[in-house]
Amino acid sequence: MDVHSPADAPAPATLNPPLLRTLVVCDIADSTALVEKLGDQQAAQLVRKHDRLARALLEQHHGREIDKTDGFLLLFERPIHAVAFALDYQRGLKHLSAAEGVVVRARVGIHMGDVVVWENSPEDVARGAKPIEIEGLAKPMAARLAQLAQPRQILLTAAAASIAHRAHGELGDCAAHVRWRALGRYLFKGLPEAVEVHEVGEEGVAAFRAPRGSRTAKRLLPWWRRPAVLAAEAAMLAVAIAIPAWMSTRSEPALAFAARDWVVVGDLQNLTGNSTFDQSVETALRISLEQSRYVNVLPELKVQETLQRMERDPAKTVVDRSVGSEIALRDGARALVLPTLAEINGKLRVTAEVIDPNSQATVYLVSAEGMGASSVVPSLDKVGQELRGRLGETLASISKESQPLDKVVTANLDALRAYSLGIHAKATSNFKDALAFFEQALKIDPDFARARIDLASTLFDANMRDAALNQLRTAETLGDRLGSRDRLMVEAWLSSYTSAREAMQKWKLLADLYPDLFVASGRYGYFAWMYANDFQAAANAIARSASPRNPNRVNSDFMLGVLALGEEQYPRAIDYFAIAESEGWVRTEYVAAGYAAQRKFDEAEKALKRAKQSGIASDDIDASVMRISIAIDSGNWAVAGEQLNAAKRQAADIDAAQVSRFENIGLSLAPLLSTVLEKGPASKFAPHNVTNTRANALGHASILFQRLWHIYLNARNGKVKGADDILAHAREDAITGDYPVLGKMFAVAHAEVLRAKGHADEAVKVLKEEIDGKELYVTHVALMDAYADAGQSDSALSEARWLSNHRGRAYAEYNEAWATTPFNVAQSNLALLRQAELLLARGQKGPARAALADFLTAWPNAGDPPSVKERIRVATRMLENG
Repeated sequence: MDVHSPADAPAPATLNPPLLRTLVVCDIADSTALVEKLGDQQAAQLVRKHDRLARALLEQHHGREIDKTDGFLLLFERPIHAVAFALDYQRGLKHLSAAEGVVVRARVGIHMGDVVVWENSPEDVARGAKPIEIEGLAKPMAARLAQLAQPRQILLTAAAASIAHRAHGELGDCAAHVRWRALGRYLFKGLPEAVEVHEVGEEGVAAFRAPRGSRTAKRLLPWWRRPAVLAAEAAMLAVAIAIPAWMSTRSEPALAFAARDWVVVGDLQNLTGNSTFDQSVETALRISLEQSRYVNVLPELKVQETLQRMERDPAKTVVDRSVGSEIALRDGARALVLPTLAEINGKLRVTAEVIDPNSQATVYLVSAEGMGASSVVPSLDKVGQELRGRLGETLASISKESQPLDKVVTANLDALRAYSLGIHAKATSNFKDALAFFEQALKIDPDFARARIDLASTLFDANMRDAALNQLRTAETLGDRLGSRDRLMVEAWLSSYTSAREAMQKWKLLADLYPDLFVASGRYGYFAWMYANDFQAAANAIARSASPRNPNRVNSDFMLGVLALGEEQYPRAIDYFAIAESEGWVRTEYVAAGYAAQRKFDEAEKALKRAKQSGIASDDIDASVMRISIAIDSGNWAVAGEQLNAAKRQAADIDAAQVSRFENIGLSLAPLLSTVLEKGPASKFAPHNVTNTRANALGHASILFQRLWHIYLNARNGKVKGADDILAHAREDAITGDYPVLGKMFAVAHAEVLRAKGHADEAVKVLKEEIDGKELYVTHVALMDAYADAGQSDSALSEARWLSNHRGRAYAEYNEAWATTPFNVAQSNLALLRQAELLLARGQKGPARAALADFLTAWPNAGDPPSVKERIRVATRMLENG
């Protein structure tokens, strides 16, 4: 016999860190009696058939054999795989018994827990060791369950049962016949605390009876409910948190999760049968995680979009382990979170399971429970904060950035459900339903601050800005109901009404702090375009919000099209518009503008026919501006007049601000549409009215812009009476920089008044200081006129060429609700005529003749308006006289 010394023995295998796995112990019931009845040889043949059955099923269900005696010790990645094996195994034994004419029954125990797995060296295996070994508490626990089980019974611990139950649908055809039962608590020998035991089985196969107990397990009867034994009740409460506490303190397999990585939140597995929890629990868990500056949460609408790319119906597809993992892999998320809600022994337990999408293995799970529906939101808060900690966020950050969830959202589940439905409606641009759902949520819980914020943003987007402001002011008073992110958002929204400059700073801060809050970068870019006329800054910010992970990126894709149009990048603009339309964008007036800027009016008309309205008057009237502009651009004076007259009538039914806007548009187009415009009362812009609107700085800025625009238009026609008084009153507000475009418009109006008074040189000086790439289109119109009056024809000609070459900017600029857009578009054409006039004044008839020809080609009906007709006649006569 060759005996090796310890020094010659191979080195022990290196131990791996503990892994969360599911163990199964299968034990043939009454095996000794079976051998005695059949005899050694026949019993051996029966056992071989049993083993072949078990191993075939083991391979089918992705398990691994660890040990074999009377039964098997098996290892599985997931509890549902173990349950599927056990069900097929019990069913297979029933068929085997029928075929062999002898009853073969087995007991099965399933437990999920940490195990240490290692492979023995070839030398050890050669000496009789098993190829693979496992150790850990899960091993004896599974064995204890198998010993407790009755023949044909499958027993599980609560952790394994909860996770397997939520994947019930993966059992395939047999799922309809599978039943789950909670059998109560058992005290197992060698374990200090009782364990909750569950049974899973198939009708017609399983017994579905609670085991009475055995020498290694004692059933705990519900005597502890009696008042005389309150101490025992306290012990049971400790038992209720034993498994989650143990799961939360164990070492788990590493998940490569870093700051600002993404998670997917799967669908709630609601085992309570109470539909009130549907959607509400998922929404609350999302909000809990969204408070973090460490974790990014993939938006629900993005999940639905990915399902569509997977050719699945989002309305019918459950985002479970398999589907959620595929979504996570497609969208680059590091983890999948699967929430479960179950009623266990009269308590509502919230469980969140964290899945590695690469292996679909459970990394860890956390849970919390309480009595009654009112406990669900606090339990979700505990689960959300623990998840953030397990993913790597520091305790200090969690404490600093988070408010209790029942304060950030609401403790009322009906209000939370209404809010969830409102979020879904808003995401699909169903503003009417969104407003109704948010209002219902607030009717139930008036202090639901998050609902007020979303109601305000919906009202703002629907151009109901005074109503939005009222909601924001109410939300601001609910300080203890606002999380850090929501508080910053309220500040950013309120700043939008007081200072566009400050609002842009706050939206940018929000975007930097919470990169997954795409609305922040989107709003920053949107306001940079609206209030600063800064196309470059807007494009950079909106490009961030156009992330593939943003489910609402259709807005961002559309805005990128607008901004590309403003830079005369026409093919790029049309591409962005096409992407936005493919994603569901229906307001195609800007698409039409993209074609009209290139003088492709047939394509523009097709785009206009595709446009759909929202049904909200204050929002739909905006489309009229672009339709008027395109009609002007194509020389269709009758249509332009009809559109403007109709818009004026609609404006009168909305508010005074809309009336002012379309009165000014009419004034700006009067030289072109004098024969087709309806006559209305003259607009009055009294100086004292300028200071009466400062309670709402945004509204004040809007009105002030319209007044300054009115001054410019009148001064352009030589009317400057009262202008100096209005400019004096407006100066302080205009030059603060709070609304940059207001300062730009003030300079234009001021310069035009100077020019009208004969001070063209001073007007040039004022306007030149505004040229920084963010100036308004009309700044170049005013500068062209000022240069011409100052005798600087070269510079005037340069400005005229700039105007005719920047037709995209003429359409794409927001200025103030597109108040100057029709004028801009008209000037982009008239600039060609102005080039001819300036060249003629310099005696350059050849270039002048070419410029006039270009004008007549670009604007074939330009000779219809009397004012333009006369200018063409004069230019033509000067050319003929040469």
